[in-house]
Amino acid sequence: MADIMKMGKNPNYLGSWDLMEQPNQEITLTIRKIVDEKVVANGITELNTVCYFEESGYKPMILNITNKKTMCKLYGVKDTEKLEGKKIIIGVDKVKAFGDIHDALRIRHKRPAPPKNTVYKCADCGNVITDFEKYTAVQVAAITQQRYGVTLCNCCSVKRKNSESEEK
Repeated sequence: MADIMKMGKNPNYLGSWDLMEQPNQEITLTIRKIVDEKVVANGITELNTVCYFEESGYKPMILNITNKKTMCKLYGVKDTEKLEGKKIIIGVDKVKAFGDIHDALRIRHKRPAPPKNTVYKCADCGNVITDFEKYTAVQVAAITQQRYGVTLCNCCSVKRKNSESEEK
């Protein structure tokens, strides 16, 4: 993998310089796909993991190991295909590397807040997810997304839980 700090500005990929004009030097983007591809930097071709975004006008981002780990932890997945459609916040941090301080892109350790009035639908039955006991619909959707990789209503969540218990 290419040493991102030594690559310099690559106009084909998102860099810290692209966020300098943004509020808090952060942007929220939706992952379209994550692929391994050859990247040419300073005349050297290397295989890198690259994240492409749904939003137009944003270049793809080369992912280093720190950002890959953050994304996987954020959504509780190991398979990059399960990150497609997920939103991430990308910011600029000062990092110490190679005896100097550099601006680096970092995926924030928090999920973007869902837009107000978001309606979540159950992946199994298609019904709208509603509040359940002490949990709001947003919390139910987030918990089931974390646990099962999809948003589920309480009824379908219980069915999946019971199904897993029976398999064991």
